[in-house]
Amino acid sequence: MKNKSLLGIKRGSAKLPLIIAIGPNLISGHSCPFAHECKTKVIQKEGKRQLQTFESTKFLCYSALSELQYKNTFDARWANYRLIMKAMKAKDGSLEKLLLDSFNANRSSKTEYWRYHESGDIFHIKYLTAINNVANYLLSENIITYLYTKSLPLFEDFKLSKGLKVTASLGGLYDEYASLFDKKCRVIYMPNDANGQPIDHNDWHAYSDFKGTFCHLVHGNQKGEARKAIQQRKKEGLFVGYSKKTKQLQEV
Repeated sequence: MKNKSLLGIKRGSAKLPLIIAIGPNLISGHSCPFAHECKTKVIQKEGKRQLQTFESTKFLCYSALSELQYKNTFDARWANYRLIMKAMKAKDGSLEKLLLDSFNANRSSKTEYWRYHESGDIFHIKYLTAINNVANYLLSENIITYLYTKSLPLFEDFKLSKGLKVTASLGGLYDEYASLFDKKCRVIYMPNDANGQPIDHNDWHAYSDFKGTFCHLVHGNQKGEARKAIQQRKKEGLFVGYSKKTKQLQEV
């Protein structure tokens, strides 16, 4: 049974191998203050979950789609978000303790990396500071922490730990801050849209010493042009999403 005083952290996924701890996952959109092209939220209306998109939304956030489909996912991500908010308001060190205790409760002896946020983002400078402090501490245990973010302005004049690798996720409100980052990624519809930039399927470009821009192929239950692109890739026998059948893409 999950300890409700700790954040949810899991090991591996359909996309990532078991050596990577993943989480906490936060509520999509609501914890993403700088989302733009992917801005999507799930809201409660008359007791039912509904998907909310915006004028800027070019493609749907894949993690919001899982919150729409699964009530347990929706509830768990709100619970993680509230635990973080509560710790942020408490005494100094409470948020760092929450993060570290949650990680240690779910890691294994084979854990080498910790990825924050399959869903959600860094929504406050206090949260970024805590993540950075914990990453610096875990560096002594040879754990590399990494994340993707659209909260780019928070990193201006911020000193990152060597243990924290950050990828600027393009398509946010303030892409002009992307020059602050060694790593950048962008969402593309078809493989030839990469224009020679690598397409990532296992986060290697995010947690390694790679520098530059890499790409992710849009996936999930999309709409409009993104949906058409996925259908075309399916016809051509190309990648359309992560599952047990795509496990080989994790090999590093």
